[in-house]
Amino acid sequence: MSNRVVAITGGNSGIGLAISECFLRNGYNVAIFAQSFERMQNVQKKFPANTLIFSGDVSSTTDLQQFYQQCNERWGGIDIVIANAGVAIPENIYNVSEESFDKSININFKGVFFTVQTSLSFLNEQASIILISSIQAQRGAGIWSVYGATKAAVRSLARSFAQALGDKGIRVNAISPGVTETPILNKFGFEKENLTTILQQVTANTPLGRIGQPKEIAEAALFLASESASFITGADLQVDGGLAQI
Repeated sequence: MSNRVVAITGGNSGIGLAISECFLRNGYNVAIFAQSFERMQNVQKKFPANTLIFSGDVSSTTDLQQFYQQCNERWGGIDIVIANAGVAIPENIYNVSEESFDKSININFKGVFFTVQTSLSFLNEQASIILISSIQAQRGAGIWSVYGATKAAVRSLARSFAQALGDKGIRVNAISPGVTETPILNKFGFEKENLTTILQQVTANTPLGRIGQPKEIAEAALFLASESASFITGADLQVDGGLAQI
């Protein structure tokens, strides 16, 4: 796989970091687009020969264009695009501000759309595009109503992109993670006891009896990007321990 090139947004923390490192360990060249340059450098130090890093705003087509151009100049065409960058802001319907609403839309929906659109002129034949959605796209989301709506939009984009790009041999799929153990769980502002209670409830409602690990989402992405998934497009692979399936 040493000649294959992956471009991922939000690939420097949580699920995105796990995906980046999974592909790097499997011999891919990985270009990471994110805001935190320092965290990207930590990845680059581990895999200096196979990592390109770019700091930018995923809602800026100028930044995305420059990112893909740098990737192309270093390695040539891109084989896999993973639109992972996203934001989750827990707010109930009464407290959602216009500012936070716009932030979610700009990153989770606009960012994903233009991550894909801007990449198209740089893609190799038989490329694979993977969009990170969420099981909140299909559930009553409560304090995640805006987040869930943006992720439902991402799921819809996977269908539309698959239809539009299929005649070029480009596959487009979504991955919908369930609750996953990442640092972001501690950044939502929940009291520690409340977070513990929430995770216990999720665990109890999950058929496999636990929450997910980032590496499990990463392995799903690796599969969808591989030849083993060569006849899969427009699909939503739900990696959630069965939480949203029953």
